[in-house]
Amino acid sequence: MRTTNRIHGRRAMAIAVALAGVATAGSVGMSAAANAANSPARTMSQEASRPGPGDDPGFPTFVHMPADQAAHPNAKQEWWYTVGHIQAGGHKYGYEVQLSRKGITQISITDEASGAYTSEQQVFKPDQFSTSAGKLDVRMPNASLSGPLDAMHLEAELPRHQGTLDLTLKAVGPTLYNNGTGLFPFLDDTSYYYSLPNLRTTGTLTLDGSARHVTGTSWLDRQWGNWNWDTLHKWTWMAVRLDNGQVLNLWDMFDNNGEKHWATVLSPDGTHRVVSVNPLAPQATHFETSPTTGQRYAGKWTVTIPGLNTELVVTARPVLQEIQANQPFTPGINEADSSVRGTYQGQPVTGDAYVEQFGLWK
Repeated sequence: MRTTNRIHGRRAMAIAVALAGVATAGSVGMSAAANAANSPARTMSQEASRPGPGDDPGFPTFVHMPADQAAHPNAKQEWWYTVGHIQAGGHKYGYEVQLSRKGITQISITDEASGAYTSEQQVFKPDQFSTSAGKLDVRMPNASLSGPLDAMHLEAELPRHQGTLDLTLKAVGPTLYNNGTGLFPFLDDTSYYYSLPNLRTTGTLTLDGSARHVTGTSWLDRQWGNWNWDTLHKWTWMAVRLDNGQVLNLWDMFDNNGEKHWATVLSPDGTHRVVSVNPLAPQATHFETSPTTGQRYAGKWTVTIPGLNTELVVTARPVLQEIQANQPFTPGINEADSSVRGTYQGQPVTGDAYVEQFGLWK
Protein backbone atom coordinates (compact mmCIF):
# COMPACT_ATOMS: atom_id res chain seq x y z
CA MET A 1 0.00 0.00 0.00
CA ARG A 2 1.20 3.50 -0.82
CA THR A 3 2.01 5.71 2.15
CA THR A 4 2.22 9.44 2.70
CA ASN A 5 5.86 9.16 3.78
CA ARG A 6 6.81 7.50 0.52
CA ILE A 7 5.34 10.32 -1.53
CA HIS A 8 6.90 13.18 0.37
CA GLY A 9 10.06 11.51 1.62
CA ARG A 10 11.24 10.93 -1.96
CA ARG A 11 10.37 14.38 -3.24
CA ALA A 12 13.85 15.92 -2.90
CA MET A 13 15.50 13.11 -4.84
CA ALA A 14 12.62 13.00 -7.31
CA ILE A 15 12.91 16.67 -8.17
CA ALA A 16 16.66 16.34 -8.58
CA VAL A 17 16.20 13.44 -10.98
CA ALA A 18 13.47 15.09 -13.00
CA LEU A 19 15.27 18.40 -13.33
CA ALA A 20 18.88 17.34 -13.68
CA GLY A 21 18.59 13.84 -15.20
CA VAL A 22 20.25 10.63 -14.10
CA ALA A 23 23.04 8.76 -15.89
CA THR A 24 22.79 4.96 -15.82
CA ALA A 25 24.95 2.25 -17.39
CA GLY A 26 24.44 2.39 -21.13
CA SER A 27 21.70 5.07 -21.04
CA VAL A 28 21.17 8.72 -20.21
CA GLY A 29 18.06 10.13 -18.50
CA MET A 30 17.10 13.73 -19.28
CA SER A 31 14.13 15.89 -18.39
CA ALA A 32 12.54 16.95 -21.66
CA ALA A 33 10.12 19.13 -19.75
CA ALA A 34 12.99 21.17 -18.39
CA ASN A 35 15.02 21.28 -21.59
CA ALA A 36 12.64 21.21 -24.54
CA ALA A 37 12.08 24.96 -24.65
CA ASN A 38 15.80 25.58 -24.94
CA SER A 39 16.55 22.66 -27.26
CA PRO A 40 13.57 22.16 -29.58
CA ALA A 41 15.55 20.22 -32.17
CA ARG A 42 17.89 17.94 -30.22
CA THR A 43 19.50 15.08 -32.12
CA MET A 44 18.74 11.44 -31.38
CA SER A 45 22.04 11.05 -29.55
CA GLN A 46 20.87 13.66 -27.07
CA GLU A 47 17.46 12.10 -26.43
CA ALA A 48 16.69 10.04 -23.35
CA SER A 49 16.46 6.41 -24.47
CA ARG A 50 16.45 3.55 -22.03
CA PRO A 51 14.84 0.20 -21.27
CA GLY A 52 11.54 0.24 -19.41
CA PRO A 53 11.98 1.12 -15.73
CA GLY A 54 11.17 -2.43 -14.69
CA ASP A 55 14.05 -3.70 -16.85
CA ASP A 56 16.71 -1.33 -15.52
CA PRO A 57 17.02 -1.45 -11.70
CA GLY A 58 19.62 1.33 -11.80
CA PHE A 59 17.09 3.88 -13.07
CA PRO A 60 14.49 5.09 -10.55
CA THR A 61 10.78 5.43 -11.11
CA PHE A 62 8.53 7.32 -8.76
CA VAL A 63 5.23 5.55 -9.28
CA HIS A 64 4.51 1.96 -8.31
CA MET A 65 2.08 -0.42 -9.95
CA PRO A 66 -0.56 -1.38 -9.02
CA ALA A 67 -0.42 0.55 -5.72
CA ASP A 68 -0.60 3.96 -7.41
CA GLN A 69 -3.90 3.09 -9.07
CA ALA A 70 -5.35 4.05 -5.68
CA ALA A 71 -6.05 7.62 -4.56
CA HIS A 72 -3.40 9.92 -3.04
CA PRO A 73 -5.26 11.91 -0.35
CA ASN A 74 -2.39 14.35 0.28
CA ALA A 75 -2.16 15.48 -3.35
CA LYS A 76 -4.09 18.64 -4.18
CA GLN A 77 -4.84 17.49 -7.74
CA GLU A 78 -5.63 13.99 -8.98
CA TRP A 79 -7.59 12.28 -11.71
CA TRP A 80 -8.32 9.00 -13.48
CA TYR A 81 -8.72 9.82 -17.18
CA THR A 82 -9.91 7.08 -19.52
CA VAL A 83 -10.41 7.49 -23.27
CA GLY A 84 -11.01 4.79 -25.82
CA HIS A 85 -11.91 3.75 -29.33
CA ILE A 86 -14.54 1.04 -29.43
CA GLN A 87 -16.65 -0.57 -32.13
CA ALA A 88 -19.87 -2.52 -32.41
CA GLY A 89 -19.78 -4.43 -35.66
CA GLY A 90 -18.40 -1.91 -38.12
CA HIS A 91 -19.59 1.14 -36.19
CA LYS A 92 -16.88 3.05 -34.31
CA TYR A 93 -17.13 5.33 -31.28
CA GLY A 94 -14.76 7.35 -29.15
CA TYR A 95 -15.45 7.88 -25.46
CA GLU A 96 -14.05 9.71 -22.46
CA VAL A 97 -14.71 9.15 -18.75
CA GLN A 98 -12.65 11.35 -16.43
CA LEU A 99 -13.01 11.11 -12.65
CA SER A 100 -11.41 13.66 -10.32
CA ARG A 101 -10.72 13.14 -6.64
CA LYS A 102 -12.47 16.48 -6.11
CA GLY A 103 -15.75 14.96 -7.29
CA ILE A 104 -15.76 16.15 -10.91
CA THR A 105 -16.76 13.91 -13.81
CA GLN A 106 -16.34 14.52 -17.54
CA ILE A 107 -18.11 12.08 -19.84
CA SER A 108 -18.39 12.18 -23.63
CA ILE A 109 -19.27 9.94 -26.58
CA THR A 110 -18.37 10.53 -30.24
CA ASP A 111 -19.88 8.72 -33.21
CA GLU A 112 -16.93 8.57 -35.62
CA ALA A 113 -19.12 7.91 -38.67
CA SER A 114 -21.67 10.69 -38.24
CA GLY A 115 -19.58 13.09 -36.15
CA ALA A 116 -22.35 13.26 -33.53
CA TYR A 117 -20.90 14.28 -30.17
CA THR A 118 -22.34 14.80 -26.70
CA SER A 119 -20.60 15.59 -23.42
CA GLU A 120 -21.27 16.60 -19.86
CA GLN A 121 -19.28 17.80 -16.88
CA GLN A 122 -20.72 17.50 -13.38
CA VAL A 123 -19.45 18.49 -9.94
CA PHE A 124 -20.54 16.50 -6.87
CA LYS A 125 -20.45 17.24 -3.15
CA PRO A 126 -18.03 15.28 -0.93
CA ASP A 127 -20.82 13.16 0.56
CA GLN A 128 -21.91 12.07 -2.93
CA PHE A 129 -18.73 10.24 -4.03
CA SER A 130 -15.87 8.14 -2.68
CA THR A 131 -12.28 7.17 -3.52
CA SER A 132 -10.06 4.54 -1.94
CA ALA A 133 -6.45 5.06 -0.81
CA GLY A 134 -5.90 1.30 -0.67
CA LYS A 135 -6.99 0.15 -4.12
CA LEU A 136 -8.51 1.38 -7.37
CA ASP A 137 -12.09 2.15 -6.36
CA VAL A 138 -13.53 5.49 -7.50
CA ARG A 139 -17.30 5.91 -7.28
CA MET A 140 -19.28 8.92 -8.50
CA PRO A 141 -23.07 9.15 -8.87
CA ASN A 142 -22.77 8.85 -12.67
CA ALA A 143 -19.56 6.82 -13.13
CA SER A 144 -17.16 4.43 -11.42
CA LEU A 145 -13.79 2.76 -11.98
CA SER A 146 -12.54 -0.16 -9.90
CA GLY A 147 -10.72 -3.46 -9.96
CA PRO A 148 -7.29 -5.01 -10.68
CA LEU A 149 -5.11 -4.19 -13.68
CA ASP A 150 -6.25 -7.22 -15.65
CA ALA A 151 -9.98 -6.63 -15.04
CA MET A 152 -10.81 -2.98 -14.35
CA HIS A 153 -14.52 -2.22 -14.45
CA LEU A 154 -15.61 1.12 -15.91
CA GLU A 155 -19.25 2.21 -15.77
CA ALA A 156 -20.71 5.54 -16.85
CA GLU A 157 -24.01 7.18 -17.63
CA LEU A 158 -23.83 8.93 -20.99
CA PRO A 159 -24.77 12.61 -21.28
CA ARG A 160 -28.40 13.64 -21.87
CA HIS A 161 -29.62 10.21 -20.70
CA GLN A 162 -28.52 8.69 -24.01
CA GLY A 163 -27.46 5.41 -22.42
CA THR A 164 -24.59 3.77 -20.53
CA LEU A 165 -21.10 2.34 -20.84
CA ASP A 166 -20.24 -0.90 -19.05
CA LEU A 167 -16.68 -1.91 -19.92
CA THR A 168 -13.94 -4.27 -18.76
CA LEU A 169 -10.41 -2.93 -19.26
CA LYS A 170 -7.44 -5.32 -19.28
CA ALA A 171 -3.96 -3.81 -19.19
CA VAL A 172 -1.61 -5.45 -21.71
CA GLY A 173 1.99 -4.53 -22.47
CA PRO A 174 4.23 -2.15 -20.51
CA THR A 175 3.25 0.89 -18.48
CA LEU A 176 4.23 4.29 -19.87
CA TYR A 177 6.14 6.25 -17.21
CA ASN A 178 5.95 9.85 -18.32
CA ASN A 179 9.38 11.46 -18.58
CA GLY A 180 10.72 7.90 -18.17
CA THR A 181 10.45 8.21 -14.38
CA GLY A 182 6.77 8.87 -13.73
CA LEU A 183 7.65 12.35 -12.45
CA PHE A 184 8.35 15.66 -14.19
CA PRO A 185 8.41 19.43 -13.52
CA PHE A 186 4.89 20.84 -13.87
CA LEU A 187 3.48 24.32 -13.22
CA ASP A 188 5.97 25.46 -10.58
CA ASP A 189 6.00 22.06 -8.83
CA THR A 190 6.06 18.45 -10.00
CA SER A 191 3.56 15.89 -11.25
CA TYR A 192 3.48 12.15 -10.75
CA TYR A 193 2.20 10.67 -13.99
CA TYR A 194 1.88 7.33 -15.73
CA SER A 195 -0.31 5.91 -18.49
CA LEU A 196 -1.75 2.50 -19.30
CA PRO A 197 -1.92 3.03 -23.06
CA ASN A 198 -3.07 -0.43 -24.15
CA LEU A 199 -6.22 -1.53 -22.35
CA ARG A 200 -8.01 -4.37 -24.10
CA THR A 201 -11.64 -3.29 -23.93
CA THR A 202 -14.84 -5.34 -24.02
CA GLY A 203 -18.33 -4.70 -22.78
CA THR A 204 -21.62 -3.07 -23.58
CA LEU A 205 -22.59 0.31 -24.98
CA THR A 206 -26.27 1.04 -24.52
CA LEU A 207 -27.27 3.91 -26.77
CA ASP A 208 -30.78 5.24 -27.29
CA GLY A 209 -32.26 2.08 -25.78
CA SER A 210 -30.18 -0.34 -27.87
CA ALA A 211 -27.49 -2.49 -26.16
CA ARG A 212 -24.45 -3.28 -28.30
CA HIS A 213 -21.48 -5.53 -27.54
CA VAL A 214 -18.29 -3.55 -28.12
CA THR A 215 -14.59 -4.27 -28.38
CA GLY A 216 -11.64 -1.93 -28.73
CA THR A 217 -8.69 -0.33 -26.97
CA SER A 218 -8.63 2.26 -24.20
CA TRP A 219 -6.01 4.46 -22.51
CA LEU A 220 -5.89 5.32 -18.79
CA ASP A 221 -3.97 8.39 -17.60
CA ARG A 222 -3.12 8.76 -13.92
CA GLN A 223 -1.80 12.11 -12.71
CA TRP A 224 -1.51 13.66 -9.26
CA GLY A 225 0.49 16.39 -7.51
CA ASN A 226 0.46 19.87 -5.98
CA TRP A 227 1.05 22.13 -8.95
CA ASN A 228 -0.09 25.73 -9.27
CA TRP A 229 -2.91 26.20 -11.80
CA ASP A 230 -2.43 29.99 -11.69
CA THR A 231 0.78 29.66 -13.71
CA LEU A 232 -0.91 27.87 -16.64
CA HIS A 233 -1.92 29.64 -19.85
CA LYS A 234 -2.90 26.67 -22.06
CA TRP A 235 -1.79 23.29 -23.33
CA THR A 236 -2.29 20.80 -26.13
CA TRP A 237 -1.95 17.20 -24.98
CA MET A 238 -2.12 14.06 -27.12
CA ALA A 239 -2.46 10.36 -26.38
CA VAL A 240 -1.27 8.75 -29.63
CA ARG A 241 -1.30 5.04 -30.40
CA LEU A 242 0.29 3.90 -33.69
CA ASP A 243 -0.33 0.69 -35.61
CA ASN A 244 3.39 -0.22 -35.32
CA GLY A 245 2.99 -0.56 -31.54
CA GLN A 246 4.55 2.78 -30.58
CA VAL A 247 2.61 5.04 -28.20
CA LEU A 248 3.25 8.72 -27.46
CA ASN A 249 2.19 10.91 -24.56
CA LEU A 250 2.76 14.40 -25.94
CA TRP A 251 2.66 17.88 -24.39
CA ASP A 252 2.88 21.41 -25.77
CA MET A 253 2.32 23.61 -22.74
CA PHE A 254 2.40 27.37 -22.20
CA ASP A 255 2.87 28.68 -18.66
CA ASN A 256 4.47 31.68 -16.95
CA ASN A 257 7.90 30.29 -17.84
CA GLY A 258 7.23 29.99 -21.57
CA GLU A 259 6.46 27.08 -23.91
CA LYS A 260 7.52 23.46 -23.36
CA HIS A 261 7.02 20.78 -26.02
CA TRP A 262 8.04 17.16 -25.62
CA ALA A 263 6.79 13.58 -25.75
CA THR A 264 7.42 10.33 -23.91
CA VAL A 265 7.51 7.49 -26.46
CA LEU A 266 6.95 3.90 -25.34
CA SER A 267 7.92 0.91 -27.50
CA PRO A 268 6.34 -2.56 -27.19
CA ASP A 269 9.50 -3.89 -25.50
CA GLY A 270 9.17 -1.30 -22.70
CA THR A 271 11.85 1.08 -23.99
CA HIS A 272 11.11 4.72 -23.15
CA ARG A 273 12.33 7.72 -25.13
CA VAL A 274 11.89 11.31 -24.00
CA VAL A 275 12.01 13.41 -27.17
CA SER A 276 11.66 17.01 -28.18
CA VAL A 277 8.68 17.85 -30.41
CA ASN A 278 8.45 20.87 -32.68
CA PRO A 279 5.89 23.46 -31.46
CA LEU A 280 2.41 22.53 -32.66
CA ALA A 281 0.83 25.96 -33.15
CA PRO A 282 2.64 27.08 -36.35
CA GLN A 283 1.14 24.23 -38.39
CA ALA A 284 -2.24 23.86 -36.62
CA THR A 285 -5.23 24.34 -38.96
CA HIS A 286 -8.99 23.72 -39.28
CA PHE A 287 -9.95 26.07 -36.45
CA GLU A 288 -13.51 26.31 -35.17
CA THR A 289 -15.07 28.47 -32.45
CA SER A 290 -17.23 27.03 -29.69
CA PRO A 291 -20.68 28.63 -29.58
CA THR A 292 -20.79 27.88 -25.84
CA THR A 293 -17.52 29.30 -24.51
CA GLY A 294 -16.18 31.29 -27.45
CA GLN A 295 -12.97 29.25 -27.33
CA ARG A 296 -11.25 28.68 -30.68
CA TYR A 297 -9.84 25.19 -31.16
CA ALA A 298 -7.63 23.64 -33.83
CA GLY A 299 -8.76 20.48 -35.60
CA LYS A 300 -5.59 19.37 -37.38
CA TRP A 301 -1.96 19.29 -36.29
CA THR A 302 1.38 18.25 -37.77
CA VAL A 303 3.51 16.56 -35.12
CA THR A 304 7.19 16.67 -36.06
CA ILE A 305 9.80 14.79 -34.00
CA PRO A 306 13.19 15.48 -35.62
CA GLY A 307 15.15 13.06 -33.44
CA LEU A 308 12.96 10.15 -34.54
CA ASN A 309 12.57 11.19 -38.21
CA THR A 310 8.84 11.22 -37.53
CA GLU A 311 5.98 13.33 -38.87
CA LEU A 312 2.37 12.63 -37.95
CA VAL A 313 -0.80 14.39 -39.08
CA VAL A 314 -3.41 14.26 -36.32
CA THR A 315 -7.00 15.10 -37.32
CA ALA A 316 -9.92 15.62 -34.94
CA ARG A 317 -13.25 14.13 -35.98
CA PRO A 318 -15.18 16.45 -35.54
CA VAL A 319 -13.21 19.56 -34.53
CA LEU A 320 -15.53 20.70 -31.75
CA GLN A 321 -15.65 18.06 -29.02
CA GLU A 322 -15.84 20.48 -26.10
CA ILE A 323 -16.84 19.28 -22.66
CA GLN A 324 -20.07 21.06 -21.68
CA ALA A 325 -20.29 22.02 -18.02
CA ASN A 326 -23.45 22.22 -15.92
CA GLN A 327 -21.87 25.14 -14.10
CA PRO A 328 -18.87 27.41 -14.80
CA PHE A 329 -15.69 25.58 -13.84
CA THR A 330 -13.14 25.76 -16.63
CA PRO A 331 -12.42 28.16 -19.48
CA GLY A 332 -13.21 25.33 -21.90
CA ILE A 333 -11.76 21.88 -22.64
CA ASN A 334 -11.82 20.27 -26.07
CA GLU A 335 -11.39 16.47 -25.86
CA ALA A 336 -11.16 15.32 -29.47
CA ASP A 337 -11.35 11.76 -30.74
CA SER A 338 -8.78 11.89 -33.57
CA SER A 339 -7.12 9.87 -36.32
CA VAL A 340 -3.40 9.72 -37.15
CA ARG A 341 -1.53 9.26 -40.42
CA GLY A 342 2.10 9.87 -41.34
CA THR A 343 5.57 8.38 -40.98
CA TYR A 344 7.45 7.02 -37.97
CA GLN A 345 11.22 6.72 -38.44
CA GLY A 346 10.55 7.15 -42.15
CA GLN A 347 8.00 4.31 -42.40
CA PRO A 348 4.26 4.83 -43.10
CA VAL A 349 1.97 4.51 -40.07
CA THR A 350 -1.63 5.10 -39.09
CA GLY A 351 -3.22 5.25 -35.67
CA ASP A 352 -5.68 6.88 -33.34
CA ALA A 353 -5.45 9.59 -30.71
CA TYR A 354 -7.22 11.79 -28.23
CA VAL A 355 -6.26 15.46 -28.26
CA GLU A 356 -6.96 17.77 -25.33
CA GLN A 357 -6.84 21.55 -25.65
CA PHE A 358 -7.14 23.18 -22.26
CA GLY A 359 -6.75 26.72 -21.01
CA LEU A 360 -7.28 30.17 -22.51
CA TRP A 361 -7.51 29.71 -26.28
CA LYS A 362 -9.62 32.74 -27.29
